[in-house]
Amino acid sequence: MIRFIKILFLNFLISVALMLPSYAVTGNADLYKVTMRKLEFCTNSTGVGSCDNAVVVGSGDKQVDITSVGAGASAAAYGDPTLLPLGVTYTHMRVTIDRKFVIRNDTAIAAGSTANACRTVATTDTMYGSASESSGKYTHKPVVANNQTAADMNVYLVNDQYTQCTALTCAGVGGFNLDQSIEYDQGIGSSKHQTQHADGSTSDDHVMIYELATPYTVSLIAPTIDIAFGTKNAVGANEANNLCQMWAEEPIVTITIK
Repeated sequence: MIRFIKILFLNFLISVALMLPSYAVTGNADLYKVTMRKLEFCTNSTGVGSCDNAVVVGSGDKQVDITSVGAGASAAAYGDPTLLPLGVTYTHMRVTIDRKFVIRNDTAIAAGSTANACRTVATTDTMYGSASESSGKYTHKPVVANNQTAADMNVYLVNDQYTQCTALTCAGVGGFNLDQSIEYDQGIGSSKHQTQHADGSTSDDHVMIYELATPYTVSLIAPTIDIAFGTKNAVGANEANNLCQMWAEEPIVTITIK
């Protein structure tokens, strides 16, 4: 599903390049919610901690469902471009989002011979074993049973060392695999850099740096920008001990400046 929204200023774009297992399979998202937290423009950047001459044009939590008809318009309403000083040229944008996503795939994903009908389900504390959703959201990746009725599911960007659950309760002998590794892609997709969450991190923030296709110099006349959101292949699944492990993948964002 792709939505084309014409707005007067580039306020936000979403693109989280996640490293999925090589054996993961993707499917379309019927719901894909992300929470925006801060939007800054930079005159240069060399990484997530670098935003030269940063100007904050938007702040505060705002959840957007990019599968909805008004996603582009809703994202565009985030921030105030008049805060940018005239005549300054910006080359990068720094976006902070919450590490929590809410996703749903109504059409099943065939992730393996047994996990052949994977769908998102409602998240519960039981999925996290001795932890809970609130305490284990960045340290555990739960699994769900095959061929369930689709429901909205909370998924999180985990730390670079996490526990892979291999049982529905993430407990018992063989119910989990400790110290699995994940790396968030750098320079792949739309973003140039993004946060790599260290083992033990409890921060809710995920920061991404984007390099503008063309440097933008602030003038009295705002540009016209077309934004297209696409959620094809935005849900990932893989088979873990005959169960389904669900992921949030990278939504498609196309931006045209006129």
